[in-house]
Order: sequence, then structure tokens, then C-alpha cells
Amino acid sequence: MGQDCARCHTVRGTGAQGTIGPDLTHVASRQFIAAGTLANNRGNLAGWIVDPRTLKPGTVMPPTRLPPADLQALLTWMETLK
Repeated sequence: MGQDCARCHTVRGTGAQGTIGPDLTHVASRQFIAAGTLANNRGNLAGWIVDPRTLKPGTVMPPTRLPPADLQALLTWMETLK
């Protein structure tokens, strides 16, 4: 998880201890993301990370610009968070 993500999100067992965004410790076991508006799958998660405001206008999560390889690595890691 990047330092920018860790400012807002918590993942127990890591240095990510943010309190603004949701706790992502078990994100891979959820059926939905984005406050229940999107099915939790790799494509939606990628879209949410890259440009959440397009998928859910009014969200406070900012866009996260990552090189494609970094985004894929992040998604792979997040899929382990069960």
C-alpha cells in the first residue's frame, strides 16, 4: 500500500493506520466496494482507485495516478486481504 493510501486507510498488521477512509484489512472478502455501490472485482477496484469520482460522484477519495505495473501490483496485494 502506498504512503498516500496509508494516510487515509488502515490495514491491520501494516503501517497503514489512517482513519479517514474505510479500514481495508479484509477488503477482498467484501462483496461490494464504494459504500455498496460497486461489485468487488478487480476491474471495479482498479477503476475506483484510479478515478473514484467518475464512478461515484461526490466521493471524497481523490484519484490515484499509478503506473500500470504499480496499479496491478496493488490490486494483486489487495486481493490477498481476506
